[in-house]
Amino acid sequence: KLIAQLKCAGPGEDLVETGGVFALTGPTGVGKTTTTAKLAARCAVKHGASSLGLISTDTYRIGAQDQLRVFGKILGVPVHAVHDALGLEQTLAQMRDKHLVLVDTIGLGQRDERVPEGITMLDACGVRRLVLLAATSQIETLEDVVTAYGADRATGIEPAGVIVTKIDEAARLGGTLDVLLRHRLAVHYVGNGQRVPEDLQSPD
Repeated sequence: KLIAQLKCAGPGEDLVETGGVFALTGPTGVGKTTTTAKLAARCAVKHGASSLGLISTDTYRIGAQDQLRVFGKILGVPVHAVHDALGLEQTLAQMRDKHLVLVDTIGLGQRDERVPEGITMLDACGVRRLVLLAATSQIETLEDVVTAYGADRATGIEPAGVIVTKIDEAARLGGTLDVLLRHRLAVHYVGNGQRVPEDLQSPD
């Protein structure tokens, strides 16, 4: 019964296959940059490096963009840093011919007052949001993250779904499943390690 209620993205909803513009959102330490690299590598292999666009909005953490730039350099894809909505809008306009554009966002604690502003910026630019949930987090923390990074308070726009990370590090998955079931969030991928791009699976 639990399996029947768990909402998973279908085969026709694979980001690498369908393409589009997606932002990976969530608090610090959930694996946004690593997951971005995993998806980017798969896109580059499947469709070629020229089909991929990479953007970073993390201008706060020291070295945050460097990590993504290393992955981008390996793939032969430049990483564009943006600081505000105008910069994001202009950069996306330059990438309108790309099959897949991935936006690696700044990691903000779910109670940070800047979270709603960042969500509204993404929604205003037509970027679909994916919320990353770390399976190692307590259920109360996961609940807070879903609440903070869920529907845009200004527009009511819901996230496109979630990516569950760090299931290889979690002692139990009950809390994660509880939150996914109650909020009816579509699971797009499951992260189970640090290897790029191997440790990212479609939900089964």
